[in-house]
Amino acid sequence: MRCLWIILFGAASLGSWAQQVLRGKVVDSLRLEPVAFANLILDDGVSGTTTSIDGHYELRLPAGYSGNILLSHVSYKRRQVTIEFLQQNAVVRLVPGLTVLQELVFVAGENPALRIVREAVKNRKLHDPDNLESYAYHSYNKFVIKPSEVDSAYLIKLNGFRAKADTTTLTKSEKEFLQFESLAEKMHLFMTESVTEKKVINPNRDKETLLAFRASGFKSPLFANVATDYQPFSFYKDIISLLGKDFLNPISKNSETRYNFYLTDTTFFEADTVYIIQYEPKKGKLINGLKGMVSISTDGYAIKNVIAASADTLALTGILIQQHYNKVDGKWFPDQLNTDIYFNDLKIADRYMMAQHRSFIRDVKINPELKRSSFGDIKVDLTIPQPQLNDELLNRYRNAPIDMKEARTYTTLDSAMARIKWIDKFLNAAATQAWPLGYFEADLTKLMRVNVHEGLRLGTGLYTSPMFSTWLRLGGYVAYGFKDREVKYGADVRFTLNANKDVYLQAAYRNDIYETGYSHETENQNLLVPADRFRKLLSSRYDQTEAFRLEAGAKLLPRLNALIYSSRVEINPTYNYELTFKGENLAVFNLSEAGVTLRYAGRENFTRLAGKKIFLGREWPFISVTYARTNSLFGAQDFAYNRYEWVSRFQLKHRPKGITRLAVYAGMIDGIAPYGQLYTGRGAREVTGAYVDGFFQTMDLYEFTASQYASVFFHHNFGSFLFDTQYSKPELVLYQHAGIGLLKYRQSHNLPDFALTDFRKGFYESGVGLNNLIRWKYANVAYYGLGGSVFYRYGPYQLDQPSKNFVFRLTFNIVF
Repeated sequence: MRCLWIILFGAASLGSWAQQVLRGKVVDSLRLEPVAFANLILDDGVSGTTTSIDGHYELRLPAGYSGNILLSHVSYKRRQVTIEFLQQNAVVRLVPGLTVLQELVFVAGENPALRIVREAVKNRKLHDPDNLESYAYHSYNKFVIKPSEVDSAYLIKLNGFRAKADTTTLTKSEKEFLQFESLAEKMHLFMTESVTEKKVINPNRDKETLLAFRASGFKSPLFANVATDYQPFSFYKDIISLLGKDFLNPISKNSETRYNFYLTDTTFFEADTVYIIQYEPKKGKLINGLKGMVSISTDGYAIKNVIAASADTLALTGILIQQHYNKVDGKWFPDQLNTDIYFNDLKIADRYMMAQHRSFIRDVKINPELKRSSFGDIKVDLTIPQPQLNDELLNRYRNAPIDMKEARTYTTLDSAMARIKWIDKFLNAAATQAWPLGYFEADLTKLMRVNVHEGLRLGTGLYTSPMFSTWLRLGGYVAYGFKDREVKYGADVRFTLNANKDVYLQAAYRNDIYETGYSHETENQNLLVPADRFRKLLSSRYDQTEAFRLEAGAKLLPRLNALIYSSRVEINPTYNYELTFKGENLAVFNLSEAGVTLRYAGRENFTRLAGKKIFLGREWPFISVTYARTNSLFGAQDFAYNRYEWVSRFQLKHRPKGITRLAVYAGMIDGIAPYGQLYTGRGAREVTGAYVDGFFQTMDLYEFTASQYASVFFHHNFGSFLFDTQYSKPELVLYQHAGIGLLKYRQSHNLPDFALTDFRKGFYESGVGLNNLIRWKYANVAYYGLGGSVFYRYGPYQLDQPSKNFVFRLTFNIVF
């Protein structure tokens, strides 16, 4: 038996040795860029291989094979070469071919590509990594900024300049052309590398940790890249988001009504057939569409590789993504992600600028046992755990050693930026809003504020830094308002008991001002959606307060946070006001309150930098519920009321386009409370020009007062629907806002300088707008869009003068 195994092993080894292996690279003949997913097929039409995302191939020839090799790609002309040619040429060039898809009519039956696409759509959930129980991997990521590859016309121009015998005859622009070309030949304009480890427990737990990092000229890990910075991790969601823009995925339900598909080739991978399908949006379909090709394997009708680019011919910034999948433990999983970003109008010496991002996924583990307790709300941790291993890890995970051009990029930019040592500290401070001072840090959020009451407010805050302690933070702030001429100050101490679970205790003291009607939102600003800053600029009605507050918080579930608190506050209105309470006229109020807030957020994203959490954004829905009750502790006056508050925000993206947003705000105080604790209707009329989300555009800031209220804000953007030109791409937007508010115990409030009116009959306004009505180039990399909306106030609180019921707003956005 042992002899038999030796013979079989020897025969297998001999057969393997007899095979010939050809290695090389396939590139575009004009741009000299790699051609991903090109097929190299032998004469039998079955055997062969496919190039990688970087254009490399490894072709194994059967023993004795002497035929030809056919190179094919949907975007290039086919080329047939001999074995001898591949042996002598490590680089094979393919000539681009004209590939225009049109509406196809199939007389004998349905377009064969549609059946394949539908099967891929049907099996999406089986292959989407987000449907695995868990997974983990390491990734090596490289990001480069450089000029575009040269073409034949550029080379002719370059050689013409170089051929001039007398260089003194060169013009200034010609000299700059040659200088830039000399620089571009030697180095890139910028480069970073990173190694990360990612762990995921679906559906709500994931964390990526930066293990190693290097950036040319910088030391701040803010420049580190991860695999999903520029594209999604897989191509299976209905919406593909690229550079902040949402595209309809061609591999989604009913996509054949908006995309053309064409089966351009069929190849083979091991025992499976791979269909190569080209796609692009149908003419006349005003969608954010993609164009490219997708290879679908009959092994589960999974995506084997995909190329996708924006189909917007007017975009100033073009983007192309490539993804390649392999099977790991029987599951299809991405192993390489490429992104190319083209700044089409940003040219230097006749070459447009571009950025390339490459991610190589390795050490993949499917459904590993991961501890749920090790996950928190930090999605990307930029604090390298073992900095002494930085160079070793980069060398280990690089897919190839860095070349001379890359090495020169590092040495040149590192040397140049060494003279500006403060730049990394400045960038980190801008991200963390704290300037490091060793064991302390200056809180930059306290530096400046502007409102009508204070005018210009300047201040400073000093707190202990993570270098002092990662679990204890203490400090304080002081500020001065130049209009009210008052000093404000505060101090707090915070104990972090479990960072992953967000378990903390905090004690705070404040001698400061809070806006009338919004004191609760200000107190819980870390839990509630903050008011728009435009509105805050015009806020004028404030209470002077001295407050003590004890607070504890924790993450109960991955998406559910809770806090409990107890506070004691002395309120001194800065306006003329008295409250009749139990037979006394009070002008200063002492309140003691205890409460609990529960907050549900679809998904919140934080990163950690320099030991500090940085909020990146959240997904919808967002819901916050608060209950509080007054008490007579700490010498407080005998106010007796319960306070209930609700805040919710929802967003729904529609296929193929359109976004619906809904926000609901409600509150109720069931007893007598000072005016400053009541609600003022959420008005924002005085904010000239800009639209203020979550507020009534036609209601004055303090026009109404209520002890219980509810407001609903509905907003639907239909997307681009008329035309798409370089100067205009209008999007139709509809608004509907409604609210109702009731003021109880009105007779107890004495506010002689202001009207005290509720809106119990219902307040209504509707609006219509066009975003991106006019657009122009912004820095030659994006479009700056200007639009407008008009709002109309109607119903029981319609104003007598018709023109006063209309309010116009401007909208601004930047689109790549």
